[in-house]
Amino acid sequence: MSYCINCNVEVDSFIEKCPLCQSIIQKSDNIDQIFEEKKYPTEIIEEEKDEPKISDKRKRFVAWEAVSVSAVVPLLIVLGINMFVERSFTITWGKYPLTGIVLAWLLISVPLLLLKRPILIVVGETLSLIAFLVLIDFYDNGAIDWYYQIALPIIGLTALVTSIVVILSIKVKNKGVNIAAFVLFGISAMCLGLDLIILSYIHETITIKWSLYVIIPLTIIGGFLLYLHYRLTRIVDMKRVLEIKKKLKA
Repeated sequence: MSYCINCNVEVDSFIEKCPLCQSIIQKSDNIDQIFEEKKYPTEIIEEEKDEPKISDKRKRFVAWEAVSVSAVVPLLIVLGINMFVERSFTITWGKYPLTGIVLAWLLISVPLLLLKRPILIVVGETLSLIAFLVLIDFYDNGAIDWYYQIALPIIGLTALVTSIVVILSIKVKNKGVNIAAFVLFGISAMCLGLDLIILSYIHETITIKWSLYVIIPLTIIGGFLLYLHYRLTRIVDMKRVLEIKKKLKA
């Protein structure tokens, strides 16, 4: 007997063409070899469908939308409780948590919306803190007093130190533990500034006390990290130069 290699049906030996597909019938002497060469998959493999990709910008917007909706819920709860307790539409104690919720929303929203603009992020975060502290100071007695002596210098110090650390981290070519060193130096500068601002406000004189206990160890650790980073970088660069020279000689 013979077989059709397309339909895989058995036909009589005198049949020249398959009655189903009209293909030429292969004789039985080489049919085994033909079937062995023509391999079929043992199982059906489903083709993977390309799922639509969501851009990073869209993901950040969705995250920002979720944060915004999450912020509205506690805002409404605080407003509702305040009005229920006071039996009026006047916001009294609720202004403190409401302002804090708005600040938290701003601090999260600014990086999400301005991810690739670090300078604008620093400016936005700084302005948010300024507005928050001004309002908190105003809520106390209807006037702005301690803000200028404590809050504003601290905000300026924070913005300055943060900007320097961010710019150094972005501009430096070889990134590694040197970024951690920059952060440690920034923390040291912040502690020194806070010590000067707070003690000057309390004692009305320029003094440094507790910040030295933070500055000394952090500065030593930061210096060691810088040495380690640039020492290892130099060794790696030397190895690359030697490898290039060997390849050129070869």
